[in-house]
Amino acid sequence: MKPDRVVVLGCGPAGAAAAITLAARGISPVVIDPRPSVEWEPGEGLPAAATPLLRKLGVWPAFQASGHLRSSGFLSCWGSDEPAFRPALLDPRGPSWQLDRAAFNGILRDAAGTPLTRRVNDVRRHGPGWMIDRLEADFLIDATGRAGALARLLGVPRRVDSRLVGMVALLPDPSPAEAASIVEAARDGWWYASRVPGDRLVVALFTDASVARDISPDRWMSLLESTAHAGPRAGSGFPPPKIRTVAAGSSALSQCAGPGWVAVGDAACAHDPLSSRGLHDALSEGIAAAEAVALGDPSAIDAYAARTAAEYRAYLDDLAWYYRQETRFPDSAFWKGRSGQV
Repeated sequence: MKPDRVVVLGCGPAGAAAAITLAARGISPVVIDPRPSVEWEPGEGLPAAATPLLRKLGVWPAFQASGHLRSSGFLSCWGSDEPAFRPALLDPRGPSWQLDRAAFNGILRDAAGTPLTRRVNDVRRHGPGWMIDRLEADFLIDATGRAGALARLLGVPRRVDSRLVGMVALLPDPSPAEAASIVEAARDGWWYASRVPGDRLVVALFTDASVARDISPDRWMSLLESTAHAGPRAGSGFPPPKIRTVAAGSSALSQCAGPGWVAVGDAACAHDPLSSRGLHDALSEGIAAAEAVALGDPSAIDAYAARTAAEYRAYLDDLAWYYRQETRFPDSAFWKGRSGQV
């Protein structure tokens, strides 16, 4: 039976996509965002494959008007000292985008409606439905990101397949007209550099959490300066920046759905940023799960959960293959055995 009262926990891209989709199918969800504000968004890329999803959600015109930047392509130095360039013009779906994440999140939140900004402290069964603190619901959607707040409250375990972290800095962009993003393998991990709106440059070192503990801002700067591509893109002459360390590894719930609930986006499965699928999957899973919920058929939720689990397993195989291609640093603490960790 189609639920009347659906609560969406989280209003990032996955939660907003779910809420927008539910509303389009005649269900007015209650959206609760446990985070009253986002303190810092470093910027991120959105692949061309996400464009149809933005159109489906009805936010494409607002997205186009929000100042996001087109990417000219990707410069990759991986498995070889010779870089390879993949131009965006070769993608028939159009350009990929370098986002202002705060603006992107704002577009989706506006379309989803104003969320309630409060923490959820108690979730329990209430007859055939749920009681969230003092709020009754027929169905719950967990879109609380890697924290998986609902899954934790329900006691659903999470499998962690890698402990990758990103050591991220936001710098003034010395060449704001340079529209290519850079991925470059190095002894201590791999670097990512990409412009974002506002003449800024996101630069990140992705490495294992155990390696990151020993990397100070000065050391981060030294490692950046030793690279062949990311360092020159960032320029020189600036002091060690403020560095934020964020979780970036692969992890997944042991089950991403159960009676009366479903998880979407990073709450269900979190991906290594090397895959470039985090935001795309957040949107697509938010839409797919909401469509299944709106059908009111438990088998549709089961099918969503089975498909999500199968896609995550295939992703781990693909990721392990890609990491195995980098063989230049066999004695590195990061690369040694890396393909067996993902």
